[in-house]
Amino acid sequence: MANSFMQLYLSRTFKIIKKYKLVLPGDKVFVALSGGKDSGACLWTIKKYVHLNNINADVVGFHLNFGLPHSDKVQEVVEKQAKKMECKLEVVNVKDYGIDMQKLDTRKRPMCSYCGTIKRYLLNKVPRELDATKLATGHHMDDFLVFFFKNLLTRNYAWITKFKPLLAGNGKMLTRIRPLYEVGGRENEELCKKEDIPFLEEDICPYAILGKRADPKLRKCYELLYSVESWQKDFRLLMIRSMRKVIKYLPEEKQEYKYCSICGEPTSQEICGFCKIKNELEKSKNKN
Repeated sequence: MANSFMQLYLSRTFKIIKKYKLVLPGDKVFVALSGGKDSGACLWTIKKYVHLNNINADVVGFHLNFGLPHSDKVQEVVEKQAKKMECKLEVVNVKDYGIDMQKLDTRKRPMCSYCGTIKRYLLNKVPRELDATKLATGHHMDDFLVFFFKNLLTRNYAWITKFKPLLAGNGKMLTRIRPLYEVGGRENEELCKKEDIPFLEEDICPYAILGKRADPKLRKCYELLYSVESWQKDFRLLMIRSMRKVIKYLPEEKQEYKYCSICGEPTSQEICGFCKIKNELEKSKNKN
C-alpha cells in the first residue's frame, strides 16, 4: 500500500512537472517554505524529480520570518525540512525590509491582507535578486478547486485563468510553478508522514495568537470536497482536470504592470502595496 501511494504521488506530480516543463536544466528554483506540509511536500517533490532525472538544476528553500509570535518556531521547522532534504536555505526577516508586523493597525485592514501583500512582494523580489529563475509554491489541487468555485460564483473569471501549474514570468515578475497541482492536502500530509518530513499543523498559525481566525467558510469548502469524494471516486482529480480544460475558454485578463515610483517593483498602481504599508508604518511612528 505504501509503495502504491508513493507511485501514485510521484506519477501525478512528475507528470505535471514534465508536461509543463516546470523544472529544466539550468534552472535555479526557489521553493517558498512556510513550515507546513504542503510547502514541505513541494520541496521534497522537486528535489526528488531533479535527482531521479539527473537534471542540472539548483533547488533552494526560501523562508520569510514575519517576526510574529511563533515565527522563530516556524523557522526551526523550515530549517529541519531543508536539512532533511539536503537543501540550501535562504531566510529573510521581514523586519529587515522596514516592516514590523506587530505594529500594523489591524483595525484598518485584516492581518491576513497585510501578510498577503508583503508575502507576494518579497517572494518575487528577493528570489529574483538572488538569480532565481522560478519560484515554486505549495498550492495544491484542493486550493485551486476551492478558489475555482469561489471565483465562479462571483463571476471573477479572469482570476480563474491564473489557476495553472505554471504562470510565466514577465519583466521583473518571476515565473511561478505549482508541481502539486494534481495532489491535495491529505496526500501531502501522508507523504510528509511517510518520508518523516517535519511540518507544523495548519492550526498553529501565528495570527491565531493575535486573535485572528481563518475564514470558516473556506474551511467548510475544503471539507465539502472530501465529502463529495467519499461517494464519488477521484472527484477532486476529475474536477481539477476539467477545470484546466475550462480555463482555455475563459477570457484571460492581460495585466499591464507598471513599476512602483518608490521601489521600482512591479505593481498595477503608481505606488505598490508594500510601499504603502511602509508609508503607513512611518506615519504611525511619526505620530507617536
